Amino acid sequence: MNPGDAWEAAGELARASAEMAAAAVQPVAFGQLGPSVRGNARNLDLLLDVEIPISVEVGRAQMSLEEVLKLVPGSVVALDKKAEEPVDLRVNGKLVARGEVVLVDDTYGLRITQIVDASGRIESLR
Repeated sequence: MNPGDAWEAAGELARASAEMAAAAVQPVAFGQLGPSVRGNARNLDLLLDVEIPISVEVGRAQMSLEEVLKLVPGSVVALDKKAEEPVDLRVNGKLVARGEVVLVDDTYGLRITQIVDASGRIESLR
């Protein structure tokens, strides 16, 4: 193959490439957006019986491994919250509400005093 043939083949390849790229471009048509999400409500119904972990966080502490290994029955771990501060309700590890611990019969419970708004939930992820 001589150099002229190589240049001609390269030119044909470039033209064919440009034609394919032009042929592949097509306008996109999107459907009309509806005013409500009611159509997806039945999809949400599929998730209503899914169990997710819920926890109540009274406080946190940071300890070295050495300190943890020294814990025995009766040890006291100081937490980062005061007794009068609300505790956090976490769903799947994400903060969703705050409240106060209550005693119902012989069982602990949580009286919710504040639902965290969407911006607060987003902030808790940081």
